[in-house]
Amino acid sequence: MISIDQHAYVNRLRKVHPLEKFLLAVITLVICLFSTSWLLHVCVIAFMSFLVVGAGKIPWRSYIGYLSLPLFFLIVGILGVIFTITKEPLDFIYHIKLGSWTIGMTKLGLNQGQLLFLRSYASVICLYFLALTTPMTDIIWVFKRLRVPVIITELMIMIYRFIFVLLETGSMIFISQECRLGYGTLRNSYNSLGQLAANLFIKAFHRSQEIFRALAARGYTGDINVLEEEYHGSKRNILAIVGIEMVFIALSIVG
Repeated sequence: MISIDQHAYVNRLRKVHPLEKFLLAVITLVICLFSTSWLLHVCVIAFMSFLVVGAGKIPWRSYIGYLSLPLFFLIVGILGVIFTITKEPLDFIYHIKLGSWTIGMTKLGLNQGQLLFLRSYASVICLYFLALTTPMTDIIWVFKRLRVPVIITELMIMIYRFIFVLLETGSMIFISQECRLGYGTLRNSYNSLGQLAANLFIKAFHRSQEIFRALAARGYTGDINVLEEEYHGSKRNILAIVGIEMVFIALSIVG
């Protein structure tokens, strides 16, 4: 979480208008969700990765590390699509007999699993592009410009802030335990981890109350007003986004 936030503030695309990046990511995401073209999904993965690593100058080692995070969940998810368990005779590519049951892989299931994997991965990479090139404060700024209800944007600000409060509190408890050799043995590690989990949310809750009192002392009335950067749109970027999305739509039709 913290490393992604750091990349969002120091990448080369940081000063690009956040609404332009938001539109590129969201429109491409929608096209991926409704398309059944594997060619489109591969092109989206390649293009978004180029923007993140090539244009945004995000270290490729870090980017590969981020890409590996959803792999386990995607693989587990598509296994239920690829493999079929049935008593009925089907045209299996590969199968194993277990009594009267057959576990196997059909051509239809394999094609569906491939499509599901590419579609999900392309969608995730669209969100990675937005998260790695646009700070959360800019995303909230975009939501405000799109007239998203104030209650939603205020909740986003508070939740975003309290994520770091939770991480900071957990880190302080962990360091304190480690200094007392709380993780010296396996038994002590389990005991310390249980104490950390039990105390973390209590201490984080107290920290959140302190933050709320600090906001109230500064005149907080339910609306958080902060200084916002001034952005200038680029006609060239808008035309480029329109052209890119037209290419993606064409690929989804052709593929």
